[in-house]
Amino acid sequence: MYICSCRALTDKDIGTAIQEGADCPSKIYQSCGCRPDCGRCVQRIVTMLKERKQNMIQP
Repeated sequence: MYICSCRALTDKDIGTAIQEGADCPSKIYQSCGCRPDCGRCVQRIVTMLKERKQNMIQP
């Protein structure tokens, strides 16, 4: 699913960046080789980061 339509970033692209150590939206964009445009995707990216962090904490 597309998370960022401006830069054509999918949930898989963002998930990969998170797995590789990106821990904030700016690092995710950097990992994907782009910059944010309109910013509407940032909240979803933050949610994905929080979900990943919760999944790492739970046994």
